[in-house]
Amino acid sequence: MYQQSTKDNGTSPGVPDFRRSPDLEESLPCSFFDYGLHLGADQEGAGLLRTTDFGGRMSGTIAFDAGYSSHNLRFGLAMMWASKRVDYSRLVFSDQLDPKYGTSNNNGTPNATSFVPYNDGRSLWFIQPAVGFSHRILLNRQRFRSPTMLYGLAIHNAFSLGKRDFSGNIESILEQDTRLPLRWHGFLSTEFVLTSKARTVVTFRPLIAYQQQGPIHYSEFGGRLSVNRNLAVGLAYHTNFHSQETPHNNTDWYSIQLEFGGIVQRSKRIDLGLAYAGNLTGLRNGFGPILEISLAVHFASSPSCSLWGYADEVPYGDQIKCPTSTLTPGRRKIYESIWYQ
Repeated sequence: MYQQSTKDNGTSPGVPDFRRSPDLEESLPCSFFDYGLHLGADQEGAGLLRTTDFGGRMSGTIAFDAGYSSHNLRFGLAMMWASKRVDYSRLVFSDQLDPKYGTSNNNGTPNATSFVPYNDGRSLWFIQPAVGFSHRILLNRQRFRSPTMLYGLAIHNAFSLGKRDFSGNIESILEQDTRLPLRWHGFLSTEFVLTSKARTVVTFRPLIAYQQQGPIHYSEFGGRLSVNRNLAVGLAYHTNFHSQETPHNNTDWYSIQLEFGGIVQRSKRIDLGLAYAGNLTGLRNGFGPILEISLAVHFASSPSCSLWGYADEVPYGDQIKCPTSTLTPGRRKIYESIWYQ
């Protein structure tokens, strides 16, 4: 699967903020391992702060049956590296201000500053490792309309390998000992089949998510309505608060998601997603609405399995079995809503 997303919050009409992160992920039907590669670029403050990150992910799956239920346990590890840069040339320091002429002298020449940025305003490359797991449960594999439950936990910035470049998690641009605090993320989701007539299956999936990093807390509550996994509409409420501040300083916002896609010539699946978010409280006067566009292409083949001499086809087309479908006994693995032996 290849996926790319772009986010623009429109804070500056000339130089908008954005996040671009193409990802390549491959689920191996010939193995219980999966892997992914990531490359990202982030721009904030109309280009004043830029972040570049890259890395890889790997996960393993344990599949088993227990009574009428089927289970998929996935354990993952991510090794990511990032670097930040501040464009100090676009900032004005106090020693550049003239009490009469402002940032210039009487001849109109810009005043110089004595501040010398460390490493040209760039941080060292720092590590961002993460570990986590997820557990997907098909509650009753003998029922076509059986609900599916999914929950998981991830820990970001889980450890550090040292203090030096590439091995430590110090992100300071000013060469300070500013380490990345640990962040953990948990979620719970359940998918219900509302109706299934002929070839039309309508499902609803509520979601609860929670994150915490130091005194900063984040919660998300939402739901997603899907038709045949080809059209989906979602609505979510988000809140972000600081435990050491008063409640009225919370930042609350909403998001609306629209996703649509389908199988193309039985060889690939293409999904397009649109999301719109707007502030309700807190930073609503400082930030404009956020628009996010995502594109995912799923290929019905596994190049890695083919190189190893194993079957490389992922069961698209008539072999697709949704998590709510009746399944045959035996060990199986699920990825992107696709079950296969």
